[in-house]
Amino acid sequence: MSRRRIKKEQRRDFRLDILTAVIFLIGGVIFFRLFTLQILNHDFYAALASNQHQIIESLMPERGQIFARDKYSETVFPLASNQKLTLVYAIPKYIKNREEFAAKLAPILEMDKEAIAKRIDKENDLYEPLKNKVTDEKVEAIKRLNLKGAGFTAESWRVYPEAGLASHILGFVGYDGDQRKGRYGLEGYYEEKLAGAPGFLEAEKDVAGRWISIGKKELKPAQDGDDLILTIDRAVQYKAEAELAKAVEKWSADSGTIIVLDPQSGGILAMANNPNYNNNDYAAVSDVNVFNNNAIFENYEPGSSFKPICMAIGVGQGIVSPQTTYTDTGAANVGGYTIRNYDNKIYGLQTMTNVLEKSINTGMVFVNQQTGAEKIYQGLVKFGFNELSGIDLDTELQTALPPARTWRTSNLATIGFGQGIAVTPIQLVAATAGITNGGKILAPHVVAEIVHHASDGQETREVIEPKVAREAIDSATAATLSAMLVSSMENGFAKAGRIPGYHLGGKTGTAQVPLKNAKGYEPDKVITSFIGFGPIEDPRFVILVKLNNPKSSETYHVVGENTAGPVFRELAQFLVNYYQIAPSE
Repeated sequence: MSRRRIKKEQRRDFRLDILTAVIFLIGGVIFFRLFTLQILNHDFYAALASNQHQIIESLMPERGQIFARDKYSETVFPLASNQKLTLVYAIPKYIKNREEFAAKLAPILEMDKEAIAKRIDKENDLYEPLKNKVTDEKVEAIKRLNLKGAGFTAESWRVYPEAGLASHILGFVGYDGDQRKGRYGLEGYYEEKLAGAPGFLEAEKDVAGRWISIGKKELKPAQDGDDLILTIDRAVQYKAEAELAKAVEKWSADSGTIIVLDPQSGGILAMANNPNYNNNDYAAVSDVNVFNNNAIFENYEPGSSFKPICMAIGVGQGIVSPQTTYTDTGAANVGGYTIRNYDNKIYGLQTMTNVLEKSINTGMVFVNQQTGAEKIYQGLVKFGFNELSGIDLDTELQTALPPARTWRTSNLATIGFGQGIAVTPIQLVAATAGITNGGKILAPHVVAEIVHHASDGQETREVIEPKVAREAIDSATAATLSAMLVSSMENGFAKAGRIPGYHLGGKTGTAQVPLKNAKGYEPDKVITSFIGFGPIEDPRFVILVKLNNPKSSETYHVVGENTAGPVFRELAQFLVNYYQIAPSE
């Protein structure tokens, strides 16, 4: 073979090698590209391939739901859930006949034709929202029109299936600026957990802003919000709201509050305020103060329903006992003031048990004077009256207890019967529950379980365990006070709340209302209340009934015994039946 022919063959082999290498290189690039598209970035491109609306849905979290149980149901009932509705929007750039577009949409969307025409009168506009919360039926009606320039996107809206039940516990989802957030109640307190976390779509771009095909791409789906399962018993909540509404109407009261608490766990079984509101239509409320949960937000002077607290401090300090006696003269002169019994009676020689039974103001002046300001103050701090209860609701009002060194002698005296001291209803309920629970005060709470939803569909549950917030008195003192309050229920003014066959404890309250911008009290306003618990052998509930400014009638005087006592009795009777609590006798 000649040298020339050999060189020619070598050049041909070299070209073939280059061609083969180029083919393999191109094939490798194609294979790598397909591997990148189909394997590494499958989720990313699958989302892009679906459509923009699916991408948006996958990036927006579903808000967690709120559920309640009842004693006899294995299922849960939604108190706050989500409904898929549609936002109808226009793309003015694609609308050829704006007048016809507006005329056809107006009757379906129940909007003014001119209003629609005004919104779409923007030639190069690519997005103009027209109406939220459009139902599927109306969306289908619009689609049948084949209107070019009409667009749709799914929206998730908060709905409250029970339409106002437990409205102050739940709160609502409203606008904070241009963002929708939880407001008040559980929606506000647990906003971060309920809201979840939005996902994201990320890709590397070149200097011109174009995606780099072989660059890093990532689609992270949204993290849905947590669900809340409440301590609220749906049946008890219904009953509490119904009884409160009847009492407010009967006595023409300005407002009212009921709290039902399980003293053994700290769980709230019911919390009702009247007036309340419909969470689905919160914008219709003209007075924003209606949104405040008075069970945790209202400061008030509790009156005689506070007497057991100061009596517990005196007994716990060994200053007095149930058998300790004093002589009531009908009045006590303290610091230049004359303090009388609410009924202006003179009771003579009385025991401390009698003081609670007959709600004798001068008897509590005696207890506080014997105990002293510093010990009373320290006792009230242990009962939690100088700090938030810690309940998991938005927003609890902070109360402040002035230090003992600032008290005048008249302050020490009046605090004994619940005047001159401000508390919130939840503080008083938690403190009274401590008396029934061996002196241990559990942190009140509304959420029993938090259900976390993982992106892979798995659920984990966080159970809220009872938490001892403080120990106010020892168990012996707690047992003594419980027995004294049972005597008050069976032999005293609190007998209005008595249920035959059951050992319940309780105390009435009738308090004056301080003037807002001056010293002294309103001449014709009172707050009446009744706080009680039972049964003493195994306390299952503590109930506070509170009525603001009930009006008198020809038949009854406006006192706690007549106004709030019967409401307590109705609720207590319901509870012993509902929970099948055996009689004490």
